[in-house]
Amino acid sequence: MFEFMNDWPLIGWFLVPFRVFQAMRFGVWLVVLMGLNLLTGYNGQISLGYAAFVAVGAYVAAILMTQYGAHVILAVLAAGAFTGVVGFVVGVPALRLSGPYLAIATLALVIALPQVLKHDLVSDWTHASQGINFYEQGTPPVPPGVLEDRVDNNQWLYYCSIVPAVIMTILAWNLTRSRIGRAFLAVRDTELGAEQMGVNVALYKMTAFGISSFYAGIGGALFVFTEAVLAPSTFDVTISLTMLVMVVLGGLGSILGSIFAAAIMAWRVEFVNEIVKLIPRGQEIRIDALRGAIYGGLLVIAIITGPWGLAGAVRRLPRIRDRLAAGKFRFPGIGGMVYPAVRPFRLRRLRGAKSVDPNRQGGEGARDEPHQEGGDTHRP
Repeated sequence: MFEFMNDWPLIGWFLVPFRVFQAMRFGVWLVVLMGLNLLTGYNGQISLGYAAFVAVGAYVAAILMTQYGAHVILAVLAAGAFTGVVGFVVGVPALRLSGPYLAIATLALVIALPQVLKHDLVSDWTHASQGINFYEQGTPPVPPGVLEDRVDNNQWLYYCSIVPAVIMTILAWNLTRSRIGRAFLAVRDTELGAEQMGVNVALYKMTAFGISSFYAGIGGALFVFTEAVLAPSTFDVTISLTMLVMVVLGGLGSILGSIFAAAIMAWRVEFVNEIVKLIPRGQEIRIDALRGAIYGGLLVIAIITGPWGLAGAVRRLPRIRDRLAAGKFRFPGIGGMVYPAVRPFRLRRLRGAKSVDPNRQGGEGARDEPHQEGGDTHRP
């Protein structure tokens, strides 16, 4: 199906099997991170244990396909539905929590889940620490007979991941522009204001957890279908935190931000490798051993210089261009960090200047100024 495109500019580069695999990973991460963005970016609930829901969906789909012979479509939908129900139930106790307390509670899920998957009660399904190998315990994913001569296995897996990703992205785009999406935004901005407008805050918080978990279940099922190997350590705390960082870097509360986040998640290792190659005399100073430090430094720089994420930067390109032309552009991330640090000293200096001002001592020529409560006329 792709043979006639091999000579097209840049297309031949993409059709290399490794690039097809990366594009397949992009589709999987797009579904996963889209769900996390709906929960955190649109509804304002921070989840550090989102990988636990992805793992639940992956295990449900893997068990259905390997041990019960379920069709891949049925297994993926069942994994999404089951994980969505689990997320909705988890959202009930989460109603009493918010901010860092909710983050810690969700973090406990991803810490506890690997131990649960290794327990004797479920080891017959999960195979404990050995995990599930899709190729050994189930049927390897192969294209159907109609497409068997047109696409190979890698291209078939690409379609199996990218088509659901496109469908889930369209559904998320419509959801965010519906009544439910507007309720999510109202709850995120101010729960009290949303309640005064008649929004059922508790219901929409649980709904956000359920929908987000549904996306996690679908993404987890696609992950195990395309990766073919699943173990309790596949989705650990590190990958869970990385998901949240990628969503923030891509742009919270934005469909485009989820797309950027998935792209970074899929190509982050290769991007860091290219950065390492640009460092002069890298081999002499063994820069390869500092890949993790370089990756972390790039994340810090990206968050400081663009706190709105890549999607926000794209939306602000015209404004940034105008300010650059006028010579008035500054990085708001740096300003946002510096100003709170120097503000107390600046206010102390201003108060000291006011105390020695002769006009404030009732002397000759003193001005009558209106009194303001609080003693400060500065803007917070």
